[in-house]
Amino acid sequence: MSFSNPAAARPDDFSEHGVVLEWDEYVDWLRGRLTYKRVGGLLIPLPPPWKPGQHWALIGKTREGKTNFAVAMLARTRRYVLAVDPKGEDETLSASGWTRVHSVPGGEFRPRRGSEEWRTWEKIHKRLQDGDGPVRIVVGLPTRSRNDDEANRQLITDAVEYVRGSRGWTLLVDEHQVATDPRMYRIGPQVARMAISAASAKTSVMTTMQYLSWSEKAPVRQASLISMWKTKSRDLLRKLSEEVGRDWQQLALITDELEKYDMVTVSDDLRAPVVVTRPPKVG
Repeated sequence: MSFSNPAAARPDDFSEHGVVLEWDEYVDWLRGRLTYKRVGGLLIPLPPPWKPGQHWALIGKTREGKTNFAVAMLARTRRYVLAVDPKGEDETLSASGWTRVHSVPGGEFRPRRGSEEWRTWEKIHKRLQDGDGPVRIVVGLPTRSRNDDEANRQLITDAVEYVRGSRGWTLLVDEHQVATDPRMYRIGPQVARMAISAASAKTSVMTTMQYLSWSEKAPVRQASLISMWKTKSRDLLRKLSEEVGRDWQQLALITDELEKYDMVTVSDDLRAPVVVTRPPKVG
């Protein structure tokens, strides 16, 4: 599909095209196994794949499927994933089958020697040391009170620092606004530092968010890929257009065509097409 007159663009400029990929094709693209897609009579080069050390921002309303997409995609493309859960008991993260922990080595909430969590972390570290993946864990405490929130905030802070001191992880910050909003968990500086400095350690940061206000902007500005779901908010599209370098009206044309749970992905390669897919449901 095309959203304006491609004849007016450079021969190598496919930014005005949209490519629809089935889920397995989408995964193959992310892993560098699919580099072109034929649309009609035109062979369109896909954006560069998602590499370790590159970041990804997911933006959409509640219940649109952001966390579902993150879990489904990371299970196919990343061996070592640590997801922080500011909500404490996110349904989709719980349905992922990933190991949930309530402690982080070296943190204030560190595992007690000899405890079940201690043994869990011993197994995690052995798999990391042996390169015997995958290792995918969720860090988060149940949150039913203000004290619970503060404890979970400290645990998540510890988890971000743990990833920063390691190498090769993909850090999933679910509910990025809750995590970084200065009125809530207030860990924006830690997440920003990760997004800016993690590339040398081959650490990727993936964030899910509903909007761009009241949350740390660095993970969006540093992102190689930004995905969005259907939205009626022209204000959001204008803000996004500033971050991705695309015309907001073109983004509106694309998102207006999406069905529920469809998503569109935009690369920081300004001449690359946008990519549309629908993730499978997790759990």
